[in-house]
Amino acid sequence: MEMNILIVDDRRENLLALEAVLKSPDYHLIFASSGEEALKCLLKSDFAVILLDVQMPGMDGFETARLIRTRKKNKNTPIIFITAIYQTNENMLQGYSLGAIDYLFKPFNPETLKLKIEAFVKIYLNEKQIRLQNDLLTLRAVELEKVNESLERTTSDLRKSEALARVFGETCTDTIITLNGVGRILNVNPAGTEMFGYEHAELQRQHVSKLFPNESLLFPKNAQVISKRCKILDAAAAHKDGTVFPVEVQIGVATIEEQQIFVWSVRNITERKQLEKERKERYQTLEELVLERTCELFQANENLSETSLKLTNILESITDVFFFLDQHWQFTFVNEEAEKFWLKEREELIGRNIWDLFPETLPRYYSHYQKAMLTKQAAHFEIMGLYSNNMYEVFVYPSKEGLSVCYRDISKRKMLEKEMAHLSRLNLVGQMAAGIAHEIRNPMTTIRGYLQLLGAKSEFLSYGSTFELMIEELDRANSIISEFLSLTQKRKTDMNWQNINTILHHLYPLLEADAFTQNKQIMLEAGETPDILFDDKEISQLVLNLCRNGLEAMQVGGNLTIRTYVEDEQVVFSVEDEGGGIPSESLDKLGTPFFTTKEDGTGLGLATCYSIADRHNAKIDLKSDPKGTAFFVRFPCLAVNQL
Repeated sequence: MEMNILIVDDRRENLLALEAVLKSPDYHLIFASSGEEALKCLLKSDFAVILLDVQMPGMDGFETARLIRTRKKNKNTPIIFITAIYQTNENMLQGYSLGAIDYLFKPFNPETLKLKIEAFVKIYLNEKQIRLQNDLLTLRAVELEKVNESLERTTSDLRKSEALARVFGETCTDTIITLNGVGRILNVNPAGTEMFGYEHAELQRQHVSKLFPNESLLFPKNAQVISKRCKILDAAAAHKDGTVFPVEVQIGVATIEEQQIFVWSVRNITERKQLEKERKERYQTLEELVLERTCELFQANENLSETSLKLTNILESITDVFFFLDQHWQFTFVNEEAEKFWLKEREELIGRNIWDLFPETLPRYYSHYQKAMLTKQAAHFEIMGLYSNNMYEVFVYPSKEGLSVCYRDISKRKMLEKEMAHLSRLNLVGQMAAGIAHEIRNPMTTIRGYLQLLGAKSEFLSYGSTFELMIEELDRANSIISEFLSLTQKRKTDMNWQNINTILHHLYPLLEADAFTQNKQIMLEAGETPDILFDDKEISQLVLNLCRNGLEAMQVGGNLTIRTYVEDEQVVFSVEDEGGGIPSESLDKLGTPFFTTKEDGTGLGLATCYSIADRHNAKIDLKSDPKGTAFFVRFPCLAVNQL
């Protein structure tokens, strides 16, 4: 994805200087020598950030920023003013009132500017990715709803097979092509017309070489060669516009009344790494069965049985949970994944009422199922697994026979969304830290110096304790700002191969003294662990923060247990307290700067732990209940030759 940064300055030497500072292969620099030229650039391209000089002939920087903000598309584009002259508070206030996110004076620190630009570029990339994922999810939901409305009922004998075929055939994202014995196309599903860019009528009766012009071996004259193939073939397919793209082709063959019918399942493997792999079984298309309906009743029934068996095999092979409920809420079909979800064999499910078997699901599922059954409109919602903590995306499709239900595991996607949201919050904290820390510390330093000076004067000796208290509070505020800045600074870590037990044995006397002064106990259970790569100073800070949080969470007499062990090829460090636990509504907010459950806490200690863990490629998770809370820090075990 090409990233653009717009730099506006009427002096060429300034543009060259900024280009030297910001030049990077990660983004593209675009220059404008006036406000008018900058506005023209905004009409052509999108920009992650705009660097804008205040003093320019004609339209100055302030007027240019005002016009930029009037465009809906650029309403939230970050603007940074750079000036060598307009440095008064009134100028700065005017710049910020126009929506600027920063106001820099020349000469500026090149490295600081470069870091700020990199931060805005990362935020822009994150927002692009989130919008793209939301668009894909919305498009997927619309496609599923349209697919469900497209199937028709032809005869009472085929109704149940058509209902089962609807969810798989029409919602399938792979292209399904049906061919006769000489390679002429009989039918292509909607995914195929979208993949190749043709209308359905343009492909009807065309030879398959129209779609695979350089792959003659895919359709040999000897049908026995195809019938013996059991592996997926790689081929090159051609789009209507001439674009060639790689595909996987799985070929199936069947003989119906001495006529060979071939079914190709085509998957575009350009995007295969972004999709979950799902096995597809060979099957006969519903359109061919409808044509065969004109034959004798015995032959039609025989073909129906064969097709039903194939559709059943296909539904058994997919990785989604799929089952069918009739009008009386009884299971009429369940696939293998559904058996795993309900933890029951299909013999225990078929013919049984879902609400009688699983009454605990009534509050969560019934309202959605009942609405789909009554209104005949598809339902789409999310649920927690019945016997696990996995999240599932549920699609319910109504029909005259009942409901077709599909559960798709979206736990990994939810975890990714949660991590991206947390990263976005930390990026916002980084902007705040960079913008205000310096301005806060300068007046604090001045106040502290005057307090020391006044405290030394004879006429204020009686207020000495008051001055000392004020200085202590200023120092405390300064330490909070330092800790706040540590969350976002790119620290230079001193990584070495060390054993975490060495750090714990070194810190244990200090932790034991802390526990003793609070009338609490602490216990260390250090298991045998291999050496891992970490910065001893940062890990010491992480250990102290977690242990002191645990001590503060307990009443007098409580026990704090520290453990180290190896689990799933990870070195695990855990801290378990006997406090009152963390409220469930606060769990998702843990690690967010300034969020705390303590009366006198700053909310920065745990956020610092998460930052340290991230720099060490470690993960922090926890378990909490009214009997206490346990934090687990999991470090990857890396061999030297893996680095």
